[in-house]
Amino acid sequence: MERKKKILGSLFWILLISISAHSQENFTVKQLSKVYQQREAKASANLKAVLAEQRKFIADKKLSFFVANTSVSEKKLESITGALPVNEHEVEHLNAMLKTKVLSPDLLGILKKYRIPSCGPSSKAYDSRTFNLVPAIRYQRCGNCWAYSATGALECSFIKVNHITPPTSIDLSEKQIVSCSGAGTCGGGWPYKVFDWLKTSQTKVISEASDPDDGTDHPCPPPPYSSSVQLADWGIVDPSQGLFKIAAIDKIKEAICTYGSVSVCLLATPLFGNYAGGVFYEQASNNNSPSINHAVVLVGWDDAKQAWLLRNSWGTNWGISGYCWISYNTNNIGYGAIWCIAKQRPSKIIYTVPKTTEVKKVNN
Repeated sequence: MERKKKILGSLFWILLISISAHSQENFTVKQLSKVYQQREAKASANLKAVLAEQRKFIADKKLSFFVANTSVSEKKLESITGALPVNEHEVEHLNAMLKTKVLSPDLLGILKKYRIPSCGPSSKAYDSRTFNLVPAIRYQRCGNCWAYSATGALECSFIKVNHITPPTSIDLSEKQIVSCSGAGTCGGGWPYKVFDWLKTSQTKVISEASDPDDGTDHPCPPPPYSSSVQLADWGIVDPSQGLFKIAAIDKIKEAICTYGSVSVCLLATPLFGNYAGGVFYEQASNNNSPSINHAVVLVGWDDAKQAWLLRNSWGTNWGISGYCWISYNTNNIGYGAIWCIAKQRPSKIIYTVPKTTEVKKVNN
């Protein structure tokens, strides 16, 4: 029976790849969403040439995604990424420190209380959006993706442990993170340093409305007192791999279920910048020596697609309204995987899990 399932599964993927290859070989702009159809006409001559070459690559490799004129297609890669490599000494220090982390009983109780019952590493699919646990898509304005990745994970946790409705009401200030954390600048930085600063300083993160991101570096403003959003703790998703390797798939799934989302890095390329739908795959991940340049948030997965659900910070005119299905094993996705827990607000919170025994999927 098991062998029969594997054979049927293989035949399914062969059929899917064949359909995808045929659609790419006979690509027409009408296959894109209406937004991308409209943007296609506005693309520069240079971008149209790049898209034509990328579409040929996709067809030749029989891949199952589309490219188009996105919100970042005509921007320089370094202006829309910003995750920096870490020196060897710091890698050793952090891995030694974080591998021995033990959560307090109080935090363990919070995690158990607010976990979605139908979510686990063995679940075939999970999508945090279905449970209203994800804030709106953001649009970074410089090379500070590291701040958006860290802030996004904190927002997701805060929404989950405090039952925030609607989740779009939570929008924290990345500018405060960039200005005050010491974790980086508009030229790049590190998500883990944001969490380390938030935990050590117990700084409260203010709202985006209070200090909006304008894409430039600024001095740190005076300490705010009006916000209740604080970090309780953070750690490595896969301690066996350490912080600066690619975490195992089951470990990332478990962390998404436990904490609500995961901050990760990947290698973003011009092809990724033009992603407009489907399951992204470009090059196999390098588990031995992964290189990265961009930080994002993972909020789900789908085993049928063999892909993560990625929440980016390039606006809604990129990918699938700001999201991406990205193959489990491409472009070093899952590097530097970090979980975090936001503190509960003082008031009593009652969290109600939707009445379902199965994980729902958002159709894309």
